[in-house]
Amino acid sequence: MESSGTLTDFSLVRGGPFQTLGRGLRGVEPGRSGLFALVLALGCWGPLVLLAWMQGGSAPRLLVRDLQVHGELLLSLPVLVAAGPYIDRRLGAAARQFLRASLVGERGRGALEALARRCTRWCDSSCVELLILGWVIAFAWLTSPDPSRPWQVSDSARPSLAGGWYLCVAQPLVRFLVLRWLWRGVVWAVFLLRVSRLPLRLSFTHPDQSGGLGFLAVCQASFAPVVFAVAVPVAAYSFRVNAGAITESPLDYVMPQVLYAVLACLAVFAPLACFFRPLVAAKRRGDPWYSAVAAHHSREFEDRWFQQKPEGSPLGSPDFSSLADLGSSFMVARKMKLFPWDQRGLLAVGAAGLAPLVILLMVDRQFIAVVNQLRQSMS
Repeated sequence: MESSGTLTDFSLVRGGPFQTLGRGLRGVEPGRSGLFALVLALGCWGPLVLLAWMQGGSAPRLLVRDLQVHGELLLSLPVLVAAGPYIDRRLGAAARQFLRASLVGERGRGALEALARRCTRWCDSSCVELLILGWVIAFAWLTSPDPSRPWQVSDSARPSLAGGWYLCVAQPLVRFLVLRWLWRGVVWAVFLLRVSRLPLRLSFTHPDQSGGLGFLAVCQASFAPVVFAVAVPVAAYSFRVNAGAITESPLDYVMPQVLYAVLACLAVFAPLACFFRPLVAAKRRGDPWYSAVAAHHSREFEDRWFQQKPEGSPLGSPDFSSLADLGSSFMVARKMKLFPWDQRGLLAVGAAGLAPLVILLMVDRQFIAVVNQLRQSMS
């Protein structure tokens, strides 16, 4: 079944004022999103370095050592922008798959199209992005410079030139992009919840062992770039605060990032839990019928080859191949998952949450030391 025009145009990424601005600058097209993200990142990071150099003193040296700033502006910010077209393609393909694979029948087709239009309007709404922008600006004005980062503070205890740019421009932009992705994730979770309540046609013999919903786990793994982008400042902050305790207490240094990776996996794959009831219903409906078919087939096979004199040689007989195929498909049906998760997708999201920590440990030449001490503490 072909997807409708509504689902062909389905997108939770291409709307909103920020996307309109990027479209006007021709920076949100799939072939140019990376360049636009790089220019935006350098546009935030370059003035910060220039202002710190103009400030003089120890500010440039201290800024160079602040890995959290460089991670936010040179890694998190461009990834949050450049990941848009990639995630958009994955979400759109997943939405169309419900019709392409006939998971939603004709009765639910209209409801699915109406739901797609509604979710698209939510993400196209200017009100939400303006509220997010207003919140990050208000939070920036209420935030004081961090005394533990002297380059942010001038001699009069007020924000320095570099500190003011970082607190009022660069950091709010990163927060805006993170919250914007959080809103998109909420809308996508609502979409999945509403779809799970439609009359779905799940197949309990599907090879993906998820009733035909295995593509959703791959789709959810596409949020890994966003998980990585948020993990970068988390790891940099933990590195800055606990740098002196790496060799003394590695668990205190590693556990915040591990906890973040676990929470990220839960947040990314939690929306798939709404398909638990349809999967349970499909399994309960299919198990007795498939068991009856298997019993009938096995009985005929036994009657033909064991209860009476068989006709012909068993070598090359299609009966044995048929019995083996039935047994394989029966085991697939019995192993049907009640939660459409995927181990590779889970590992991808978890690795994205832990990758910045591994990078920092390797840069600081403490990776082997931390691994050895963790092994000793666990033994």
